[in-house]
Amino acid sequence: MKTFNEWLISESINIVHIDPEEDWEEAEQAEAISKLVKIRPDSTKSPTIIALNDKEEVVGAAFTSWSPDYDASEMAGEDVSVWDFDVVVHPNWQGREMIGIKLIKQAEEERKNMEANYGQKAYTRTWVVNPRLAKVMQNRYGYDAESSYEDGSAHLVKH
Repeated sequence: MKTFNEWLISESINIVHIDPEEDWEEAEQAEAISKLVKIRPDSTKSPTIIALNDKEEVVGAAFTSWSPDYDASEMAGEDVSVWDFDVVVHPNWQGREMIGIKLIKQAEEERKNMEANYGQKAYTRTWVVNPRLAKVMQNRYGYDAESSYEDGSAHLVKH
């Protein structure tokens, strides 16, 4: 029988892109996780990046959206978009294998892909409800607090 640490190490997480229209079962699982953890991505966001465990179960997701930012575009004199994402991780998987961070990093990579595909600059915006994660994203990953709240949550941006 495996010890807890051996079992924990043996788990394997795959981060995959999905099309929520075609991969609707995975998208529904992602939606169920967001409801379970009480994070409600707005209607412009769809689950496009998921984390699968070794049993092919969805254990986390990034809900993403790409939209023009007309004010930033006017100020910059060129088209600028905003890449917005929310990350959810199933409670049984939170803190394991850095699933949340892996989803965040993949969402950041996806922004670069979107910039290349659309031929325009973008910045990232996200709302982080975990106070510890908000600090990590600011201190280690270059995000700035656009606004922060008494409960430790924050709207973060990265240019």
